[in-house]
Amino acid sequence: MSFVTVKDQAVAVRLLRSITAKGRIPAGLMLWGPSGVGKRMAAMELAKALNCAAGGGDACDRCLSCRKAASGNHPDIIVVSPAGRTRIIKVDAVERMNETTVYRPFEGGRRIFIIEDADRMNEAAQNHFLKTLEEPASATVFVLVTANPRQLLPTIRSRCQPVRFGALRRETVAELLSARCGLSPEAALPIAALSQGQMGRALDLHESGRRDMVLSVIHRLSTGGDPLLLGEEFAAYLQTVERAVAEAVKRPAPGAGNGGGDVEDGEEDEFGEGNGGDLEKEQLEALIAGRMRLEMYEHIHLFQSWYRDELVCRAPGGAEHALNRDQLDRLAAGGGGDPAVKLEALDRAWLYLERNINRGRVFRDLFFALAV
Repeated sequence: MSFVTVKDQAVAVRLLRSITAKGRIPAGLMLWGPSGVGKRMAAMELAKALNCAAGGGDACDRCLSCRKAASGNHPDIIVVSPAGRTRIIKVDAVERMNETTVYRPFEGGRRIFIIEDADRMNEAAQNHFLKTLEEPASATVFVLVTANPRQLLPTIRSRCQPVRFGALRRETVAELLSARCGLSPEAALPIAALSQGQMGRALDLHESGRRDMVLSVIHRLSTGGDPLLLGEEFAAYLQTVERAVAEAVKRPAPGAGNGGGDVEDGEEDEFGEGNGGDLEKEQLEALIAGRMRLEMYEHIHLFQSWYRDELVCRAPGGAEHALNRDQLDRLAAGGGGDPAVKLEALDRAWLYLERNINRGRVFRDLFFALAV
């Protein structure tokens, strides 16, 4: 498919094409930026281009090497991904990767390791990887893909050529949503606007009932709904979400990356983590708490987007800049009160949630503030 499939990343693509065309390939490349903006796709296209028989800075998609890479069967393109319920890349996986670097490529001119979510390497894994990165084999290229580069050791970051990826245009996200999910442009555009240019976030917003719940709460508050009752209902809703998150976290996960497959009971997957229930209870609880923290952040973000739109729509021509474009009639009618004050209340609510104050109490108090 070549680099043309990477949308809205002209600067990053130009840099990658230049590196490939000139043949001055650094041992380490770090593709960083928001989640769901095309970093992994660009990493795969880079790997194809580096081993393409046609050369020229881009993949031809016709040679045997490109066809093998596209089907995931190229022996010199190896993907290492987080796996297991904790989604950690452990030292065992990095050691196996390091051992592979001593051999020459099987078919292509270079062996490329794509490390997805590289920030998910634990400290021991990062230290092992650093030793190889400091003295890499001449025909080996490491491509680190990450949304959180500061979670990597400074010494790893300093030895990798950074390539920054930005957010996608909302029109691009809307177009992709329409193609993948069959949404009309009118339905896709608000979701794209709320996703902040991240395709993964847009898909999650479309598939979850998060936005419908927030819009329902806002409507009931603006029409005289009881904040106390809404707080209780919302707390029950969050408990349902937490149960679903817990079930997803505790569900055995197949091995992933670098040839990983399903692991049998009692065996260890490629990251040294079995699926026989030996994961510490504290680790599971921490993972569930982290995902629930993300859920609450996403809900707060949706509330903020609504009251931000109310404020914007009060200005002449402001409706053109609204995020919730499918709710313009309701936004024009307004919900009463000062949206700026409600945005301040949402900022305080998020601060309280960060301090681990009981979420039921936080949202109850928030709804009283939003009902004014």
